[in-house]
Amino acid sequence: MFAALRLRSDVFVVEQDCVYPDLDDKDVQCIHLIAMEENAKHGQSALAAARMVPPGVSYAEPSIGRVVTIHAERGGGLGRALMERAIRICQRHWPQQAIRISAQQYLIRFYEGFGFDCTGEGYLEDGIPHIEMLRPAESLDFWMSRHAQAVERFESALGAVPENKKNGSSESWGAVEIIQHLQLSEGGLWRYLKKKSNAQWSDFPVTDLDSDRAGIELIRLLESDRRWKDPTGGLISPAGDAADPARVFDEWRKSHGPAWIDLNHSFQDARWWTVKLFKHPLAGYLSLSDALAFNRAHIAHHVAQLERLHS
Repeated sequence: MFAALRLRSDVFVVEQDCVYPDLDDKDVQCIHLIAMEENAKHGQSALAAARMVPPGVSYAEPSIGRVVTIHAERGGGLGRALMERAIRICQRHWPQQAIRISAQQYLIRFYEGFGFDCTGEGYLEDGIPHIEMLRPAESLDFWMSRHAQAVERFESALGAVPENKKNGSSESWGAVEIIQHLQLSEGGLWRYLKKKSNAQWSDFPVTDLDSDRAGIELIRLLESDRRWKDPTGGLISPAGDAADPARVFDEWRKSHGPAWIDLNHSFQDARWWTVKLFKHPLAGYLSLSDALAFNRAHIAHHVAQLERLHS
């Protein structure tokens, strides 16, 4: 904790030349997230820190505050990792609640990258321009909307695929094989979640920093240019049979409505969002939120694959 407070003092008070009481009554009520250098010496400053403020303390919603990264680490991805984990900590402790922050205005684009939107007018806080930003609660409705947006982008990319790239084979995928793969992968996810919902949420271990890391890394890999192999041993590999891509796409899209109805029926208790529910063959156990985030990122990954077929 000393390492975090030292970093906050070095940046917020000294670097930003702002005389204000950085330590306050909220600190003792918060959850603190701290990044330390490996084998850090006693008394050494933290590399990054943030505090998760319970609902009803700063705002009606939970909040993330005192977000800070040491100067030498800025621009290297540590600040992004800090916020990704901070958001997941809020989701774990206060599931299905929005997150409200007071952001320094020059960082608006940074926070927008995590789903925060500006609310209200800007204001001065300790002489520095700030603005409130809100990230919507990650409910099933939230993920259903994000999933629908991903499917729309997929449909748009599908429409631009040349005729000679619409069918491929199990070895060299065309548009049909990509859709069939998504059908198989999603179908497996829906069935897995349905089966797990027959138990009680309390039967599962709670999420932690390790499951947070696994979810973050899996989504980053899907956003990269990495080439993947079927990690299930063929269960989600398409047959490679010739078919009409429009028909296969419609079949896939029609499966979404019943799947989301099932999910809404199965996961009404908010505590389902706090446990390790879904086991990915590469990443291990993930939260319900990260399972749905993975599914959306998986579609986006194959949108990029469709776009490569355009040339």
